[in-house]
Amino acid sequence: MTSAERLLAAYRGEAVDRVPVWLREGFPPFGELAPAGDFSRGWQSDKLFRELYEELAPRVDWSATWRVLGTNRWLTVPGSAIESEMLEDSGSVRRRKLTVRTPRGELFAVTEQRRGVDTTWVLKHLVESREDLARLSSVPWELDSGRASDSLDTYRRVRARCGQAVLPRAFISSPMVCVSGCMPLELFLELSVSDPDWIAELCEEVLRRQMLIYERVFSPETVTVVIIGGSEQCTPPLMSPGSYDRFVVPFETRLIEFMHRLNIPVQIHCHGRVRHALRCMMEEGADATDPVEPPPAGDVTYEQARGIVGERMTLVGNLEWDVLASAEPAQVREHVRRVLSLGNRRLILSSSAGPISAITPRIAANYRAWIEAAEEFGG
Repeated sequence: MTSAERLLAAYRGEAVDRVPVWLREGFPPFGELAPAGDFSRGWQSDKLFRELYEELAPRVDWSATWRVLGTNRWLTVPGSAIESEMLEDSGSVRRRKLTVRTPRGELFAVTEQRRGVDTTWVLKHLVESREDLARLSSVPWELDSGRASDSLDTYRRVRARCGQAVLPRAFISSPMVCVSGCMPLELFLELSVSDPDWIAELCEEVLRRQMLIYERVFSPETVTVVIIGGSEQCTPPLMSPGSYDRFVVPFETRLIEFMHRLNIPVQIHCHGRVRHALRCMMEEGADATDPVEPPPAGDVTYEQARGIVGERMTLVGNLEWDVLASAEPAQVREHVRRVLSLGNRRLILSSSAGPISAITPRIAANYRAWIEAAEEFGG
């Protein structure tokens, strides 16, 4: 089986020739490692990482990301309302100011990137009060047909590179995340209690905007998996299980129903304590979820999660990044053996995260132990 065939079979609950192994972010699918001078990903040219990549690449399963343009985690306001300004580019830090023009005045956020780390920090959130959220929600919205066309072009380019061997994947956001993502977590938690109806209304409006975009971008000819990201804000101890029922389930359900009409499998990415959320995801009709975290980060082991979902959903996991960073290779090997002792159907062996900065010799050794155990026990 090719990577694409193996991954799609796992998503659909079909038999596989061996357990699929997905290395996640940090490992580019076409071998195009960033050069040493790259601001965020220069560490991919380090000898340790390059040798690890070259050793593992023929032995794992690959998917390639493509972007759905015109969406964001600021209520999906149109890109025409957003302006970007570089505040600092010192060589070690890049700091940007992002301004959104609203009918009620301007809002702005400040973000920061640091050399050698492939992530972005928010130094100032766009929304810092209930009034700010009302201002953001007042921004007029209409479908940007040009961005939809650009998304299709992006998909076609990635699809052409993938051929029949590599599976394209698209990341989209849960509507709730497009509401909570524009503000500090504390403010979102406060508003979810003081203004739950309004938060639900905003989720509904975000879903409406998303669906108008996705109807232009996705079709029955789109060969891809869609990963819905990040509803962990609605899991304990931050929020009650009832919050997941109210702010996540109704909206993700309709996204999944839309994708399934096009025969596109859907994976839900959700960290944290997901014991209740797992049942919700099954009700939504999700094909898969990741990363399935045991205590202390989560509240469900792989064995327990398998007992909850049975054959109804594929589990993508169950190696914690902390384990890869600090455990002994023998411990990693035993963990993989234990997971695979339950079988290789409806499983994609993966980690809870991938590298976003330079790796250590311990991490490299643990990746090797992971893949060797998968090859021994995952047939």
